Amino acid sequence: LFMFINPDSYVIISAMGRIIQAPTVDLIPTKTVHYITKFVKRKMEIFSMDAKNMDFTLEELKILAENGQKDLEYAVGYYYENGIHTLTDFGQAAQWYEKAAKKDHVDALLHLGFLYAQGKGVDKDEKKAFTYIRRAAETGNKNAQYNLARCYEEGIGTKQDHSKAFGWYKKAGQQGDYRAMCCMGGYFLSGQAVPPNTERAFQLFEKAANANIPAAQYNLSILYRYGEGVEKDEDKADLWLTKAAQNGFKLAKDALHGEQE
Repeated sequence: LFMFINPDSYVIISAMGRIIQAPTVDLIPTKTVHYITKFVKRKMEIFSMDAKNMDFTLEELKILAENGQKDLEYAVGYYYENGIHTLTDFGQAAQWYEKAAKKDHVDALLHLGFLYAQGKGVDKDEKKAFTYIRRAAETGNKNAQYNLARCYEEGIGTKQDHSKAFGWYKKAGQQGDYRAMCCMGGYFLSGQAVPPNTERAFQLFEKAANANIPAAQYNLSILYRYGEGVEKDEDKADLWLTKAAQNGFKLAKDALHGEQE
């Protein structure tokens, strides 16, 4: 009757050029120093930055990255992985992420894990992917914790272990990762790794659904539809099913299409 859907359709969500040498920082153009300084001061919060606004060049980053600054090494890898001011090159991305990962740069560890999981720029190696993602998760990074949980849940690079998966989802969820909350809800609904608790499942799905996680919206519609963990409410079931479909969730779209027929 019930089908729990994970927030991702895949586990791991989810990088070339000649190096310019600069003997001293005095030889680096003033404009480059300005961009690099701004870049570092923002603590490399690259995911919140619009790639279109990255008006500093790849070569400018590589000038200082060659001096071993891990944030800049990560940035060069990110440029290569995402084709920012250069052609996409996963091989180069992996090389630069490796440099930063050796210095325990969290995002570099995580991205390197993703590349090994997908076999992009490197030979596919799920065990290496797991190792890098675990190292990142152990620093407390919630995105890494979520992905490590997915590894345990799906048996990616490690033995499948639902208890460990739930534990890492819980760590990520406590930091506000709504994808992790959705997955925790699935465990409470199924009773796998934890005692079944439909009320707790509902609470977690509701939080994630309000954060616009399509899978949680779909799961919430199911609970409302059948009155599990919450009073039965067809109108709310339809509302959340529609929201999930509007967010592109296939099962929700299929369900709406079936109703229309």
